[in-house]
Amino acid sequence: MRAIRRLAQLSAGRHGLRLLMVVIYAILAARFYYSGQDMSVFMGMFRVLPPGAHADIALNMYPLLFMAGGIAISLEQCSEYLLIPDFMVYVRRRRGVSHFCRYCLIVLVYSVLFTGVQLVVAEILAPAGCAGQIALTAVCAAWTLVVLMLVVNLGYMLGYRAIGYFVAAGLYLALLSLNGLGRWLLSPWVFAVPHWVPALLLASVALFVANLMVFERVEIY
Repeated sequence: MRAIRRLAQLSAGRHGLRLLMVVIYAILAARFYYSGQDMSVFMGMFRVLPPGAHADIALNMYPLLFMAGGIAISLEQCSEYLLIPDFMVYVRRRRGVSHFCRYCLIVLVYSVLFTGVQLVVAEILAPAGCAGQIALTAVCAAWTLVVLMLVVNLGYMLGYRAIGYFVAAGLYLALLSLNGLGRWLLSPWVFAVPHWVPALLLASVALFVANLMVFERVEIY
């Protein structure tokens, strides 16, 4: 409950800005459904071209919009919550691992909600028989958003916010530009599980550890 109250306090005065960003995002995202792209794949999921074709960033403009919108609409409140000092104690001290885990849970819940609302719309408008594929690709999109937000948070904690955004954008653009990597991530691994599952799991664990290490050393003022 304390985490919810702190997030509500951090949101004070930003509702108008967030609403504006949501409206702009919704207008841009709505174009996906009459763009002619394959609606059996979730809007935020990256696309790959057939072997031998040159990478086309334009094909992935909507996944790029999804990630940029998801990060922007959060307004860095998750990171602010992570670094907010504990006003219940007299001496300002670093928050513990439990606080960091609550931050990770907030990032996860935010990403699921951001994706879930759009998944409902996608399931309604998509062709019949595609519900399973849309849901699976939505999971990948939401998980990727979590990973990118953890990358951005590293820059935030280190005092290099612009670099954090730059690295996150660079990593995702690299994925969208490398057709071979995209095809490998979509190809089956063990028990028909796509390679993006272990890849995102490994990235999540590595970023969790990296964020925790930085968090335990950052000064709280």
